[in-house]
Amino acid sequence: MDVLYSCIGVNKKLDRLARDITFTQSINLVTTLSNEYDNSILDRFCLLILQRIQHNIQCLTFNSLSVERVLRIGNYSKLHKLSLVNLPIEMACHIFNDESSLVYSLRQQISHLTVTINIDNIAEDILEMFKNVFTNIFRMFKNLIDFNYSWYSHIWYSATAFIDLPSRPCYASNISCLNVRLNNLNDCICLLNADLSQLHTFIVEIDRISKTLMALNNTEI
Repeated sequence: MDVLYSCIGVNKKLDRLARDITFTQSINLVTTLSNEYDNSILDRFCLLILQRIQHNIQCLTFNSLSVERVLRIGNYSKLHKLSLVNLPIEMACHIFNDESSLVYSLRQQISHLTVTINIDNIAEDILEMFKNVFTNIFRMFKNLIDFNYSWYSHIWYSATAFIDLPSRPCYASNISCLNVRLNNLNDCICLLNADLSQLHTFIVEIDRISKTLMALNNTEI
């Protein structure tokens, strides 16, 4: 983003160079935009730059400060990789639960998705919200093949499972690579029992290793 922001609009030669596909296939707004003070930079980028390069963008990385403006401004016909980092759990619920959300409009073309959730409160329904986000992502993105889902929090949670997928899920099982942070072994077994027939890479970080009463049903694993 820094190269684009500095070069586009300076002169024709730099403008043409900056808009080359080499610099515009992957756009990362997180490293530059860290607080609300950067709103003016984001506004200029969206209004004057993003519209001129949107047809080249294949990968977008952004956080809660930029998600709405960036998605609203462009028509990303080639976009297939999306990374949303440091999302408050409430915003994640809105983005992935609401069929009118801008992310929902991209659901058919996204094949690679990274979502990092920030859980910073102890609301009673926080775990239910987290489960809903995870399950709705599976149901929403029918063509998803690579999914990275993680969270961070300073709060220590009970042994309640974070993941709660139905035994006969109503989502496409195209995911071949899954990288997740889970609360316990129950979460892990729940995923492995799901209908993920194309899965060949499973990377998992488990917070607590303890005895589980759940059984592993998928004999092909």
